[in-house]
Amino acid sequence: MQIALREPTLARRVEQWAQETSQQVEKVLETAVQSHLDELEEAAIHAETRTFWAMHDELLEKYSGQHVALFRGQVIDHDRDASRLGKRMRKRFDSLPVLIAPVRPGPRRDLRWLGGRFDRSEVAK
Repeated sequence: MQIALREPTLARRVEQWAQETSQQVEKVLETAVQSHLDELEEAAIHAETRTFWAMHDELLEKYSGQHVALFRGQVIDHDRDASRLGKRMRKRFDSLPVLIAPVRPGPRRDLRWLGGRFDRSEVAK
């Protein structure tokens, strides 16, 4: 796959940055794009986490003792076994950020994203 930068000002900035840091243009682009995608992923997981806590009472009624997978504010799957659920989500979404969280009664706990990426091409399936 080949991707072209069509914005001249942006292309010049990338070239200048590459020259200034003694890196190849491709490496500068790769690093910049990866950094931006990581930021988008982190923001998406934070949004899913807020949704999880906003829906917590409703989730307790339906999925108590299970793990739920949230994507774009919706429960897309659930399972008592987090590992099984994670495998299904990786197979289905590859590099998209999906939150998998335990549904348990009690006070709010911080949730952590443990990694993985989900592929956008699988979302529609």
